[in-house]
Amino acid sequence: MPKNLPKKKSGWFKYVLFIIGFLIFGRYLSFWDFPYFDILHYLRPEMTFEQTMKLINPLPAKGYQYPQPSVEALNRTVNCNDLYSLYEFPRSNSLCLNMFQTSPEDITQKLSEGSYDRIVFYGELSVFDAPTSAPGEKNYVKDLYETVKFMDLIAIPKFLSAYGLADVSYIKVTKPYPYLYYRISDLDDSDKMCHYGDTTEKVQGCARSYWASVVPLTAVGPQMSDAKPILRPDKKRFSYITHYPSDCFTNETFAHETSHLLNDAGEGFTGKYVMDSWLNEQIAGLFGIYGANLACGEGTVTLQRNSDGKDAVKALIEFNSTFAPADLSHKYPKDNICEQAMLTQWYAYLIKGNYQDNFKRFFTEQRSNFPVIIKDNDALSLFLTLDPSSREFLISKGCIL
Repeated sequence: MPKNLPKKKSGWFKYVLFIIGFLIFGRYLSFWDFPYFDILHYLRPEMTFEQTMKLINPLPAKGYQYPQPSVEALNRTVNCNDLYSLYEFPRSNSLCLNMFQTSPEDITQKLSEGSYDRIVFYGELSVFDAPTSAPGEKNYVKDLYETVKFMDLIAIPKFLSAYGLADVSYIKVTKPYPYLYYRISDLDDSDKMCHYGDTTEKVQGCARSYWASVVPLTAVGPQMSDAKPILRPDKKRFSYITHYPSDCFTNETFAHETSHLLNDAGEGFTGKYVMDSWLNEQIAGLFGIYGANLACGEGTVTLQRNSDGKDAVKALIEFNSTFAPADLSHKYPKDNICEQAMLTQWYAYLIKGNYQDNFKRFFTEQRSNFPVIIKDNDALSLFLTLDPSSREFLISKGCIL
């Protein structure tokens, strides 16, 4: 009798593995905007026009309550020749306005009666230096007016509070009163002032000092919804959506650039440069998201999937508290493991308790006791003061304590 030969395994198993692998590969490509091999992309039902517009367009107005400006700001009269301007782009004949003593109709009327090169608004905490028009924008003047007023009375006070600052009185170099300066520019002008490195991509904005910044013209007015992915070095992915109310006139860009100013606010007290760009940029990257949610209200930033009312900013901080954190802006220390560990530790510190309280404590402690944290050793001292238990982790990543 012939011996029983072993039965050959069915070939179906390898086909199942192939199909699963193809689906995973297709999904991976779709995350990077190549949906052509993503079978699931084609199986999903297409959204109706109404659903798409609801997703993209701003949310209904929230009806923000504007506080009254101080009597001093309300009655302030300034010669705009005395206000700060970037030396690359001096103003020759600006329409100079107290933002609390004008209106869109008043601005439009004045523009029609004169030949102005810029509109300059001065307020309680800020000065905005803007173009007189924006190509293709019919509501530009109204949107600009709403933006500068919202920023001065609602967004900037919330940003300052997040950093533990009561006002901008620490700024001693602006005349004739302390203020944060924002130059709103088109992309070409922004790139001329802000371009760095060898990238070919045009740069939209930057901070020029601890009181002055450049912001792109696209940041003015109501903002469309935006979905963004964040990829950690271990390939784990975090996705969030910003969905602004129609009467919220700030966004990630304003929050990011203001963060740069407030990260270095201590320079106004000491005259010394505060922190290196690897830390400054990462904090601004987070605050662009955190600050937008703070200024516009809870729910402005949501998780892309499985939100269930979760705090998306808290979820992002948790996501980045794992070594190594994702790069949230340029100047990420990809070749410095110790600095990556400090970023990880910064997020781990924030998430121990209330991240808003810890964010504020980080900066009040820094300004009070560690005014200069450019060198790694100085930054390490600050991190260890805030969380002594981080010592072993930082040493394990090559930090020399």
